[in-house]
Amino acid sequence: MQEVCYCGRVCEIKDRDPVLDCGEGYTALRCPECGHPDRLEWLPSAARWPVLKEAFQRRTALRLPAT
Repeated sequence: MQEVCYCGRVCEIKDRDPVLDCGEGYTALRCPECGHPDRLEWLPSAARWPVLKEAFQRRTALRLPAT
């Protein structure tokens, strides 16, 4: 799914960084260029949580073990 950010960046929604708490007690996906958090409120709740879960799983899988 393509999404346009406020900064004008167009990317796959899965390319954004998950953020657990944006200082206001909500979960969001952050634009890697401008840092704008998208709370995904435009998605129905049933679709929002799987997208966020996938983003967190992807981020965890990409972490390198400590050396």
